[in-house]
Parts: sequence; structure tokens; C-alpha cells
Amino acid sequence: MKLIPSIAFCFVFLSSLPLFAADIKNGKELHGESCLSCHTTAKYTAETRSIKDLASLEAQVKRCDYSLGIQWFDEDITDVITYLNNDYYQFNEE
Repeated sequence: MKLIPSIAFCFVFLSSLPLFAADIKNGKELHGESCLSCHTTAKYTAETRSIKDLASLEAQVKRCDYSLGIQWFDEDITDVITYLNNDYYQFNEE
């Protein structure tokens, strides 16, 4: 009988996963509204770019959010990171 609650928990947990998926369209919009006021997208493709992995990308987006006083929600930060990674960096998400 312990199996039924475990199966129910797994079903509920797994069915909620799409709710946490990043919204690339939102990330692109937020990026356009905030990030491009300071720099162009050339920064992401420059040979001398400082972002070398997903962790440094996340740290930089959070640093910019804080420095500019944007106060994005965590989901918005994830959306921007996902957008940048998808369109420019292509780091493995491990």
C-alpha cells in the first residue's frame, strides 16, 4: 500500500515540470527592454567574452539585474539566461 502514495507523488511532481520551463520569448523581451540599453549583442559573440559557462552567464545576468535595479523575478532571470544561452552561447545545461 506504500506504493500508491509514492506513485501519486511522482505523478504530481512530474506533471508539474512544464510549469518550470523557461519562456524564451519572455527572456528575449526582457533582454530587449533592459540589457540592450547598456550594450549590443556583439558582446555575446566577441572572442574576448568573459562568459565561459552557464554558471558565469547566470552570475552575470543576476549581477546586471541587481546593478540596474531591475528587480526581475527568479523566473524572469531564468527566462533571460535561457534566451541568451539558446541564441548566443549554447552551453550544455547539465
